Amino acid sequence: MESCLCSERWVHCTLMDTRKLEYLLTIVETGSVTEAAKKLYISQPALSQTIRYFEQLYHIRIFEKKEGRMNLTPEGRIFIDAARRQFFIEKNMVLQLNDMKEQLSGDITIGLSPSRSLQFLPALMPKMKDAFPKVRLVVNTRSSSGFEKEVVRGKLDFAFVMDIADVDPALRNELTYIPLFSYDTLLAVPPNHPLAREAEKEFDWRKRRAISLDEVRNEPFICTPPFPRSRRWTDTIYNAYGFKPREAVVISGGFIVYSLVQAGIGFALTQDTTAFAMKRGAFFRLDKGPFLSRLCVIYRKDRFLSKPMEFFINTATDLAKTGYWNKI
Repeated sequence: MESCLCSERWVHCTLMDTRKLEYLLTIVETGSVTEAAKKLYISQPALSQTIRYFEQLYHIRIFEKKEGRMNLTPEGRIFIDAARRQFFIEKNMVLQLNDMKEQLSGDITIGLSPSRSLQFLPALMPKMKDAFPKVRLVVNTRSSSGFEKEVVRGKLDFAFVMDIADVDPALRNELTYIPLFSYDTLLAVPPNHPLAREAEKEFDWRKRRAISLDEVRNEPFICTPPFPRSRRWTDTIYNAYGFKPREAVVISGGFIVYSLVQAGIGFALTQDTTAFAMKRGAFFRLDKGPFLSRLCVIYRKDRFLSKPMEFFINTATDLAKTGYWNKI
């Protein structure tokens, strides 16, 4: 009898309203019924009723409130993991059906940093618009949990990430990494330093001499916080020189770091994409380099790639092969 009941519940689960599952996933994401209700534009009682519905159906407790936050119980984690899988399976199914019917519309969700948005989107978006005018690109430039996790959860279709990022191996194993190109690491020099005047003698930083961090060992540096993913990249370089920077400012990366360097606040390690994008400033290669980090576009291994998605991937890789990114 119990086996029969379990089978009935499973059938019910596979056919259940995915909208109700979306409600629960939003509570997990926000950690709050109140915030989830605001995000979903529904009432709090409606959300509470949805929680009770699933808890009574499976005789479990999904959430427990602790320190003002809705946390998953052990049973709730199992249930939510299954809900995420169901969401992803349904999304894959819709993509395949639309592809068969040549209904080339809908959204493609992409995760990338603000600085890479400035670099990549002006090239990618016009090509996507010309090829698939009914497809909308939805871009997320911020992720507190990491773009890899968002892709695995099905919140994003694609993301641009560095392959050196510190990612759980189990998470990485669920992703396909397509390498695009490699960045070299440069030292950005403030304009009020003698090295900046030396740089004025040669416009192209690729032809300037490579310098040692020992030359700027006592200078102030603009650094990233202790835990961001980019810290692993910079620490590898500092360690190669037996170097601990004197931190003048600690701030998350992006072009704001370059702006602070230009304001004379201090030195900074940056990727060569900044030099290509800005086309000015005092940048130097490092004599113990190159210190390369590779940019990849990622997606779930079991993701069905629709025609617009394949076009997006192919366009990104083609632009990388032609060296377009290094010309802007």
